[in-house]
Amino acid sequence: MAIGEALAKARKRQGYSQEDLSAHLPISRESVAKYETGSRRLPDDMRKPIAEALDDVEYYFVTWKEAAGEVAIPFLNGEHVDHHPSSMAFMVKGETAEALQHLEKVSWTKPVHTRTEAEKEDMKKVLFELLDAAASIINLVAIVAREYRFSLKEIFKVWRVSLKLRKLNR
Repeated sequence: MAIGEALAKARKRQGYSQEDLSAHLPISRESVAKYETGSRRLPDDMRKPIAEALDDVEYYFVTWKEAAGEVAIPFLNGEHVDHHPSSMAFMVKGETAEALQHLEKVSWTKPVHTRTEAEKEDMKKVLFELLDAAASIINLVAIVAREYRFSLKEIFKVWRVSLKLRKLNR
């Protein structure tokens, strides 16, 4: 999905008109319209202010992918995903259990340079299982924040402070 299209969908989900959104930003309503239709490229320096003004969980995932390319967790919206929090929690439990099982199947003490190709492939499988678990967890955070109308921006601000207090992040 193009960033402009994602912007329009996020704005509508949040109940903002183009005028409402532009009032929170140093841009005009006309600029918002042009970004949404793709007739004007969304400037890099406006990506963060727009994301923060919208504070829309799905839009954060889109902008993450826009910024990092393939190294970003997607918003899970496939046909096998039920966004009800209890369904998402069930998914997290299943994906996390699978990841933990795979963690137990590999050696963590054997040096990398001594591993066989089969062992390297097993480690790659572990990474995919960990990504599945991480994706389900971050999506649960997003869904619960949306359901309870928590600001994901505020949740992350408080969480980042807690990481610093616990000396897990500088």
